[in-house]
Amino acid sequence: MKKTVLRTAALCLTAVMLMLMLSSCSISDLLSGDGKTPREVKVKTDLHDASFSFTYGELRQVLTPDQVAPLFELYDKIDSDTVVELSYNDIMSRFDSDDEDNHDVENIMALLSDEEKAQLTANSEQVLEYFVNSVNKAKKEKPVTEYGEWFWTDGKFKFTQDGIESDGKIKQAAKYFEHFVVEGANSKLGEGSQDNGYKITKQGDSLDDILYLYGSDVACRLTMDDVEYAISSLAYDKEPVDEEYTDENGRTKTHTVYVTTGITRVISIKLKDDEASVGKAFSFRDKKIVLDEMKKAADYFTVDDYTVSFDGCTIFVTYNAVTDNILSATYDKNMHIDTAVNGKGSLEHLGRQELSFGCTDRVEYKFGWAEEAE
Repeated sequence: MKKTVLRTAALCLTAVMLMLMLSSCSISDLLSGDGKTPREVKVKTDLHDASFSFTYGELRQVLTPDQVAPLFELYDKIDSDTVVELSYNDIMSRFDSDDEDNHDVENIMALLSDEEKAQLTANSEQVLEYFVNSVNKAKKEKPVTEYGEWFWTDGKFKFTQDGIESDGKIKQAAKYFEHFVVEGANSKLGEGSQDNGYKITKQGDSLDDILYLYGSDVACRLTMDDVEYAISSLAYDKEPVDEEYTDENGRTKTHTVYVTTGITRVISIKLKDDEASVGKAFSFRDKKIVLDEMKKAADYFTVDDYTVSFDGCTIFVTYNAVTDNILSATYDKNMHIDTAVNGKGSLEHLGRQELSFGCTDRVEYKFGWAEEAE
């Protein structure tokens, strides 16, 4: 569950890069005065984002040829000493996996020295401040905001009775429970949404009850005391350009160079698991609302109360690093639930069962800034 946001991040990043290419950072909009060469862009705010150098020979030791080849596709010639730069986001979005037998990320990171690994979080305080300021700015300036919320469980429902784990006959009850929990929550969250599951505001609409923290004109109050890490990476959009040069014999030749026409900043934040820390970036759902939803399952079971513990809540954010505008934010509230279920009707034979399971409440935001569309 903790890795889900990173895999989603790869998809989000692809979409964001496409948006940038089609808007303010497209090749047609970035032509320089000569009408031929794309204008190179630079990062507006330097957060000293870490980037790591790997040789072709090193990566061939830990990855398959098919995995290595795309990393060096911009090179005309490659040998074992050819170097490629990879950011943390490059590594995670390309090689992270839920497969327990997949150790690609671990093997790549093992190529780095302790000093190099330390660079990942050396700028965490600056990165966190950048995020807090930008998301608070969004809430204040009220750009067009597309947003949606989804809920799911890890499917690992553990029933126990009198301290003893219940046998396989409980599986049917688990299916009923997951159905009512997941379907009930998502139907509630989806009220008033568009076909794609998102709702959308107009420029200038209040975001006080839409963007965390709900009911406040402030979106985030996180400090370094509240987070495990805050990591920033840069992803570059490059355009090929044919450039003439004179070789050592005085002959004019042409080679391809790559001009940076767009830059996306990707920030990953992991919060500490205490409620006080989580509450500085996430809003909590009213227990009464949840328990009222569970009453729809009263023919099968009842739930009187539940407790929540947090299990690695994360925030994944993308920016146009040329303008510093926040483009998207994904909040994953990863939780562990403990409750008691009382069997009713066809499930009355279950009696009272203690139940625990994991779940995620995800809220996504996409921000539309006027200058990004110019």
